[in-house]
Amino acid sequence: MNDTLDKSLEILGFDVGLVRVLDTEGKKMIVRVTRGLRSPNYFPQRNISQEPTTLGIMLETREPYVSPDIRNDPIYKNRTLMREGVISAAHAPIMSKGRVLGSLTVASRKYHKFAKREINLLKAFGSQLGVALENAQLYDAVHKGKAYIENLVESAGDAIVSTDMEDRILTWNRGAEVIFGYSKEQAIGQNLALLLPPGRSNEVEDIRLKVQHTGVIRNLEARRKRNDGAIIEVALAVSPIKDGTGGMIGFLHLAKDITEKKRYEQRLRELDKMKSDFVSNVSHELRTPLTAIKGSVDNMLDGITGQLNEKQIRYLARIKSNADRLARLINDILDLSRIEAGKIDLKPTVLPLVALAKEVTESLRAVAVEKLIVLEVASADTSVAAWADRDKITQVLVNLIGNALKFTPPHGHVSVAIDRNGDEWVKVSVADTGPGIPPEEASRIFDKFYQIAKVGKARGTGLGLAISKALVEMHGGEISVHCNADRGSTFSFTLPAQQPFKLEVPAR
Repeated sequence: MNDTLDKSLEILGFDVGLVRVLDTEGKKMIVRVTRGLRSPNYFPQRNISQEPTTLGIMLETREPYVSPDIRNDPIYKNRTLMREGVISAAHAPIMSKGRVLGSLTVASRKYHKFAKREINLLKAFGSQLGVALENAQLYDAVHKGKAYIENLVESAGDAIVSTDMEDRILTWNRGAEVIFGYSKEQAIGQNLALLLPPGRSNEVEDIRLKVQHTGVIRNLEARRKRNDGAIIEVALAVSPIKDGTGGMIGFLHLAKDITEKKRYEQRLRELDKMKSDFVSNVSHELRTPLTAIKGSVDNMLDGITGQLNEKQIRYLARIKSNADRLARLINDILDLSRIEAGKIDLKPTVLPLVALAKEVTESLRAVAVEKLIVLEVASADTSVAAWADRDKITQVLVNLIGNALKFTPPHGHVSVAIDRNGDEWVKVSVADTGPGIPPEEASRIFDKFYQIAKVGKARGTGLGLAISKALVEMHGGEISVHCNADRGSTFSFTLPAQQPFKLEVPAR
């Protein structure tokens, strides 16, 4: 700006000039350079006025404004240049890409009639200044953006590291210093293999090759070695760094320390195993005295110990009922603990589902008859089969149909439907006309020990659906519930229609 203004005044032989630019919001004029003004403070920051001004005219016309005698020009009335004794003035817009960024003003305290070449020269100087100003503003914006990004990277809690195509470390933020224990001076220039534990020398190269082929790696868990020799667990994300033409020039590595997380997960697994072992052992221990109690009650009810009166029979029947309920709870807990411990093996075969469903419904027919409930298997295609374990699917059906009968009021309806679900799956549904399940509780219905509050006296162990879900998922299927409050529920699960294809593993 100084050079352009000086050159303009030199060519024209003038002694007064100034350069003004618009602020970033385009609302105020700011004087940046002045020459020959007795009182530069006459030019404070000004809001762009609605009244006619030289800048307003240039903003509208995008052309210079020239006044050989400002004394006769109403635009200059009570303006600073008149107070400076200026007689002739010319203003060229500072422009870039069609936008007015400010103005270049040259003036003389003597009368001067501007030639066309002088006006064109001022216009060219304005355009030159516009390009320079635009570049300066862009450079400033880029510089600020770069500084902002660098500050974000540096202050990030995770390690952010960039490398070249040979895995040499180029940048190393504060997070990397904290996680790996190496300072910038120690890390930059070193190969990233610096962080590999013994026996993993090829891992960095493998990651680099994978990124070159797939484009990005996310959530890769790996082990890394700190500067003090400690081995830590990290979650990695690696992506390519590309130049302006799209060519790959390096890699960006993000690492999050998950050592404590992994330690907690391991401890939780250990505690879960301890819990399962404890529950299993206690349940086994409970079975022995419970079996003795049930046997003794049965003997008394059979009259082995002598004649019983009506009151004694009623009390013993109550004991038997609760002992049976306790036995079912213990069996459910044992089943669930074995499933969680991975101690249940599936023995799948080709399983005719319609025949199995009819078998289960017949075993539960007495409950349906007692409550006057219509219980049916509504499947016309009797050839539908699944690849599943007969005992485990029987247990699932007993749980689902038993629940439907338990919660369906007298004179209701329970229906079992079996349909093909594409070529690879079979769908089994158990629908009832019970009270239904509120939508807010449907998502928790398969949780262990969860029971719906509104079912009143028809309460169970709260494990049947959790066990059913686990058994279905062991087969690779899914279980779900669809319901409308007060209009019944439909529990559905899927099973594979045929034996999954198995690859032959060649002998080494």
